[in-house]
Amino acid sequence: MMHSKTFGLLALAVMSLLPTSLLADTPAATQWIVTSAKATGQPPALAQFVTSLRIVNPNAFAVEADLYFLPQSALDGSNSALGDNSGAPKVAVTVPPNQTLALDDVLNSTFGAAGAGGIRIESFQAGVPVNPAPAGVWVLSQTLVVNALSFTGVPGTNGFAIPSQNQDQLVAIGETAYVPYISASPSRASGYRTNLFLLSANGTGNTGVAVTLRKSDGTAVGPINITLGKSSQTQINDIASFFGYVPAATETNLTAVVTVTSGGPVATGASIIDNAISSISYAPPVKVPVANNGAYGLILDDRYGFSGRLDIIGGNGDFMTMGIVIPDCAGQPTIFNFQAFGPSAGPAAQNTSWVRNTDGTISFAGADPYESFSGTIYSNYDGSVYGNVTYTRASGSGGAPCPGTAITYSFSGSKAFVLTP
Repeated sequence: MMHSKTFGLLALAVMSLLPTSLLADTPAATQWIVTSAKATGQPPALAQFVTSLRIVNPNAFAVEADLYFLPQSALDGSNSALGDNSGAPKVAVTVPPNQTLALDDVLNSTFGAAGAGGIRIESFQAGVPVNPAPAGVWVLSQTLVVNALSFTGVPGTNGFAIPSQNQDQLVAIGETAYVPYISASPSRASGYRTNLFLLSANGTGNTGVAVTLRKSDGTAVGPINITLGKSSQTQINDIASFFGYVPAATETNLTAVVTVTSGGPVATGASIIDNAISSISYAPPVKVPVANNGAYGLILDDRYGFSGRLDIIGGNGDFMTMGIVIPDCAGQPTIFNFQAFGPSAGPAAQNTSWVRNTDGTISFAGADPYESFSGTIYSNYDGSVYGNVTYTRASGSGGAPCPGTAITYSFSGSKAFVLTP
């Protein structure tokens, strides 16, 4: 049963202001390296690529980092990479407090492996045998061509660094990432080629990804739909050729556009390779986030300072609760609390319909014997949410003390914590 209280007698603990999404290079307890290698490149250079890791522990206690190598799967004729890495074995390493652990030639020295693939890292407080607390670390990878030569023939190295990607940096369902600096040449003797990496962070099912190549003049080729298996990693070699695009001259202002259409989330990024000398650089993604898979703290624009909670799971709303003040309810401001339940509550408890619209908004409408509520939820460019809610008391005695009265408020909010679909 929903209860009302006179506003003047109510003491409400308003939710705290919430943290924004994690920024790039922020320590995290779960993160992914989109690619790593111990492999030989293509002729004529036959570059030897070797990846190393640095794990930085900013904590005053030792941290156990569990590493999982996710071997690469080649795309087949249907543009699927269905390798199943959901059961990848872990290798545990310990990072002392306030120190950096070096793992050189990580595929060989840590995993006893060769080839290429992604790496997942999960970190916890070390020395706690039961339910250890997650502990954030920062992971930076470096992939070098270890048989490079200077212009005078002196041996050396060249390569790139790839920062890890945390949960908030991954591309979730409905989100789009942009990878710039994609380059292509009509000749393998000069200019550049670019490889695009895709790593599924979904270990329970397949993931659909739509990839488009945007040219420097704004026109596009694609999209091409790609399917990734459980925790599968793949790369699109020479992405311009993959799309059948051969520029008239070397083009260095292409952009790969990566949208997750099902499953997810996905890590992405690209390597740009000089065809003549195999020097390489890394292009990280930037994404347009969509509010998803989280519990959001909401602040109502009601002049009274009340708040609420919104849960979005699997791209759609699933739960909302708010404290709604009706300013003139039988002559005085009165607060009412409603709860809008979605599918996760089960058929018997669900009292609200949630609709994900084609424009990315979420509409909701629900009721119980005492009230009804409806509105629309929008997603900001930074993944926060805003919207509106209309609250109406039921007619008759069920809506007492102000039956049939309605009020509309706007709200906004940020993700408080991640929810797993």
